[in-house]
Amino acid sequence: MSDTQSSARKLPTRLVCERYGVSSRTIDRWVRDPELNFPKPTVINGRNYHDEDALTEWDRAQLRGAV
Repeated sequence: MSDTQSSARKLPTRLVCERYGVSSRTIDRWVRDPELNFPKPTVINGRNYHDEDALTEWDRAQLRGAV
């Protein structure tokens, strides 16, 4: 495991969609939008998995920016 990868739980796109109440297409758009800085997924066997810790940190950053 490299230094850039976390040992945290990896969430499949389906769970990320449920977490934010959006479609998988929206998640794809967020990942490609450099202004959002949404965490990039790790591809395992052709499927995207998002690091739970990175998502939590992104959530916190969004809250800090909204204040």
